[in-house]
Amino acid sequence: MKKRSLISIVSMLSLLLGMLMLTHHTTFADVDYDITNFNVDAHINKNGSLTITRSIDYDFDSDAHGVYYRQNLAKNQKLINQKVSVSTNNGKTIPIKAGNGQNNTYQLTHTDDGYRFKVFHNISEDDEVKVTYTYTITNAVINWRDTAELNFKIIGNGWDTDLDHAKVSVIFNQGKKVSHLKAWAHGDLGGHIEVNRSKGQVVLTDNNVSGDVGIELHAIFPASVTPLNKNIRNEKHKQAVISQEIKLAKEANEKRKQQQLFKTILAYASLIIAVLSSGFFLSKLILAKPFGIKPRKTSELPHNYEIPDVDPVTAQILDDGDYPDERAFTAYLTQLAGKHRLKIEKAKGRKNYRITLLDPTVKQESPFLKEIFDQAGNGESFTTKKLKKIDLEDEFDDWQKDQYHKVQDKDLISRKYKDEIEKTSTQMKVSTFFIFVTFIISLFFATQMPIIPIIIAILGGFNFIFYFIYKRRTSIYTQEGASEVEKVRGFKKMLNDIGNFKMKDVGELIFWEDVMPYAVAFGLSKQVLKELKAEFGEKALQTYFTANTYYWYYGDFNHFEKSFSSSLSKSIGDSSSYSGSSGGFSGGSSGGFGGGSGGGAF
Repeated sequence: MKKRSLISIVSMLSLLLGMLMLTHHTTFADVDYDITNFNVDAHINKNGSLTITRSIDYDFDSDAHGVYYRQNLAKNQKLINQKVSVSTNNGKTIPIKAGNGQNNTYQLTHTDDGYRFKVFHNISEDDEVKVTYTYTITNAVINWRDTAELNFKIIGNGWDTDLDHAKVSVIFNQGKKVSHLKAWAHGDLGGHIEVNRSKGQVVLTDNNVSGDVGIELHAIFPASVTPLNKNIRNEKHKQAVISQEIKLAKEANEKRKQQQLFKTILAYASLIIAVLSSGFFLSKLILAKPFGIKPRKTSELPHNYEIPDVDPVTAQILDDGDYPDERAFTAYLTQLAGKHRLKIEKAKGRKNYRITLLDPTVKQESPFLKEIFDQAGNGESFTTKKLKKIDLEDEFDDWQKDQYHKVQDKDLISRKYKDEIEKTSTQMKVSTFFIFVTFIISLFFATQMPIIPIIIAILGGFNFIFYFIYKRRTSIYTQEGASEVEKVRGFKKMLNDIGNFKMKDVGELIFWEDVMPYAVAFGLSKQVLKELKAEFGEKALQTYFTANTYYWYYGDFNHFEKSFSSSLSKSIGDSSSYSGSSGGFSGGSSGGFGGGSGGGAF
């Protein structure tokens, strides 16, 4: 019988793992796509303008008509000298001209907030598209009395999706040395900024950039880099910028410390939980005394040519040590038909059979079979086609339990031993669950504390090793039960090896007729029937068996067995940096222009 006890554990595991994942901005747009790469190359011009080349790589999971990009600007800024190009699936780059909505054209509109590119380009599902925008922003730099300043949301926070990989390069002084260049970045705390004063360059990199966060660049540098700039403020501003960024960097680093403290606590808590869970379970396994009788392995058993003393259903239970399945009930039905207490015949329809009651006392012996006759038929017969359409899950569960308890009542399987092994098995599952969850949690901190996942993995290994030893030292079988199991498995081994000996030497047809229900229970009926026909011949089978019995048993039995087992299965269910040099990003914002910039697809 299939057990459902782990459903709640699996649900809990899914919840815990979900809580560990980074939260991503979710969009329900009509177009499904990812942004795999976002590259920005920018140059500070002498007149204080900023020339940008912005390349965006899209990976589409649906068709689309094109993409759009919104560049928000301040009131005194303009977007000029724009160019757009597109390439699909690493193909040729196509220049996109201004137009009115035709394919491979773009529209540029201006509002109070800034500018909006709308690029019309037919896109098919699974296309990889690169869109490149080149333009210049006027008045991007402010020249103060003591410094020049660029404060720009260079990747906006108005995207429909997150950005897998982002890289920004800003060149100052035409790539020449800028001695007093300082720069800070604001965004997700996992980003990195590199300031190269000798090359007059700032590089920002980040992965999994949140679409609603973006990246902001704040830089100060000598006003001599932008001598032609007309965007001038007659005030000193350098110290205000540095003070602001020190404050933001302190806040970011404090947040990092808090995050690191939380990670440390969570990591050690995971280790403690794993140690306690594994330690409790291992102590139980180590202290457990052997019980039950272990049957010999099948490979050590000789062939048993005598039909077992137990019925086919009990034989399957003893062999598996578990509740009987659909094959066992089919074997029971087969045995009743062989004794002419039921009649099985082909019915109208593909793979459809009718089972008719010949001995009314059968319904008294099997409440489950009675339910089948009454619910799937008229009380006297039913078809496998109708059996598929009714719900017998609870009734089948009752039949399984009843058959298993009968074996326990015969003292072949010990209730005490069975309960103890099941209890230990449940404890193993619980311990393994905690080991697995804590191991997954520890992987998030593996770079800082690699020893923790290693220890947890070792504990998990000990769990399995000692549980394996425990299983070898314990058994659900009594002395009598183990003896009967060896007989059953020796008999099953003989059936499995059929074809390696002459069946006539084992017994005549009357013997093999009684064997068939066991072959069904063991899942070996197909090969047994094949060898019967090969050795005894069709004529002998037809002579010995009645026409009806021969038809379904030896002519069409494989189809019946599959049909009934399948029908029964359906009816029961499938039971940051302070200095302005290289370092990490800061959180918050320095108030740069371009906030709200972003884009999407349509």
